[in-house]
Amino acid sequence: MKNSTIFPFERNRYFYGKLLSVDDFELEQKYYNDKRRMINQFVCGFGVIAGMHVVMVDERTISVETGCALDAWGREIAIDLPVVRKLSLLDGFEDCEDMPDGCVYLCLAYDEQETSPVHNIAGSAGAASEGSVQNSRVREGYRLYLTNRRPEEINLSYESLYQESQEIYGDQGVTIIQTFPRYARCGDEVEISIEVENLGQQYISFSYTLDLDHLTWEGKPQLTVSFDEMMFEKTGKYTLTYTLQAVQAAGADAGASLSEGSFRLYAAKKPVEATAKAKASVLLTDLDVRQELIRRYYRTAMERQTAAAAGEAIYLGKIYMVKAGDSYIIDHVENLPYGQRVASNYLNAALIQMLIRDGEGRRQLSGDGAGANKAGGSGTASGGVRIKTGIAEFDLSQGGQRGIRLYSGEIFHGLGFGRVTIQTGLMEEDGCVTYGSPEVFAEQKFRVETAVRTYEDRGSFEIGIRLLETVMEGKLLVRWTAFKDLNEDRDDKAEKRIFIKPGLLELGLRESFFLEASCVNMADKRVLWSVKEGGGFIDAAGNYTAPNTPGVYEVTAKSAAYPEVKASIFVVVRDRGKE
Repeated sequence: MKNSTIFPFERNRYFYGKLLSVDDFELEQKYYNDKRRMINQFVCGFGVIAGMHVVMVDERTISVETGCALDAWGREIAIDLPVVRKLSLLDGFEDCEDMPDGCVYLCLAYDEQETSPVHNIAGSAGAASEGSVQNSRVREGYRLYLTNRRPEEINLSYESLYQESQEIYGDQGVTIIQTFPRYARCGDEVEISIEVENLGQQYISFSYTLDLDHLTWEGKPQLTVSFDEMMFEKTGKYTLTYTLQAVQAAGADAGASLSEGSFRLYAAKKPVEATAKAKASVLLTDLDVRQELIRRYYRTAMERQTAAAAGEAIYLGKIYMVKAGDSYIIDHVENLPYGQRVASNYLNAALIQMLIRDGEGRRQLSGDGAGANKAGGSGTASGGVRIKTGIAEFDLSQGGQRGIRLYSGEIFHGLGFGRVTIQTGLMEEDGCVTYGSPEVFAEQKFRVETAVRTYEDRGSFEIGIRLLETVMEGKLLVRWTAFKDLNEDRDDKAEKRIFIKPGLLELGLRESFFLEASCVNMADKRVLWSVKEGGGFIDAAGNYTAPNTPGVYEVTAKSAAYPEVKASIFVVVRDRGKE
């Protein structure tokens, strides 16, 4: 670690006749570097400023895009050209060959090298090393390396200012992280979360008990946390949330500690020998939690930043690996797993403007502003909800018997794919629209029931009606209104992924196995299976049959609705008769 001490500040004092030495010139550089780095460290924070995205090139190679970052000491790191490296050529690879968690971390650290050797006219006199050649420059750079160790302090992002995350358990591909807020107002609810990651093929379940202090769960001083992966769609990552109640005790440190011996872990319903530990602290205050955050931040920022600088590395990527025979290959890459980012002023300004606009939109939707939504026409979009309206026409010119069912055909609402809510009402000749039960208003011309069937994957719906009494003739108009929450729009734009289980498969010649594909953030969960020519056969249901030739073959699952979303696994086919 070079140039990591910035205090105390000391600069040259010049005077006529002063003899300047190497130490004086080095002090001159160090003074201005230290001042700049202190500002970087305390004002900007540390992490990636821009770029440095890690991309999987092939099963053994990654690429790091250009970008810049600040390390924990405020030193600038720049990658001016894309870096393509095989994992086996990166520092630390040999130490990571044992991957109990099925993943390795790509880390970035500041580094500098002496360059540009020149002849030293003073010879070896006064030089740090023997000989008459000295390096005349220092090139600031970086070092990429691999590690299979998580950071000792996992609270590396800005979120750590208001919440604390603690790893309860981490081994054999299973990670359990518990997050508590750092501050809570007396008498308010306290929401905690438990993040679960399971990289293995077997389903897991676990439970443990937290002993609560100045907190309660349903009126009790204990909370039992339980999780069973069989109850969820198999995605490998899950989040549980619980809401506790803070007592009236301003200034007290509320707490939650794992009850000794209460942790139980099961894999495929079989007990696993495991131990866990957890202890969280929440400061109870009678102030607004934001005020408390600001107050505490300024009191502890100096010691916090100094302590944070001990963990130098920036974790650029979490590289998930799968075993292929006697070696490992890359499955996929998660960028910045611990959220180490430096937010720019431009980004913050844009986010603030978006929050302001969202607030104005919500006021318009509720009718509080001058631009309040006026239902009518072909539809409007406002605030947090998008709305479309229209009219479906049913021809009853030939009349209809009681109990007959009629259908509108497919109607495209114009709100895109995903979940929508459709409301229907019967239009009268005078323009009135009746919603709800037809039994309430006896003077209606038509007494009918309506129902709606939506098609989320096509962005459409169909209206059906049933006559409650015989109609001689007429025209029935049904007014429909479609609502879509913009939050669900954002969910639609969330990263879509496919996971294949198992992640790696070994079979004998001509053996068969059913593969399972899990679609994340996709309403349409249909997948299309394929295998390269000569690699065996797989049917539409995912039943793979190995070929008659040993080797390693790639099987791919591609989303039917989103062809660009796909995932692959490698199947190792062995001739068991020769083993």
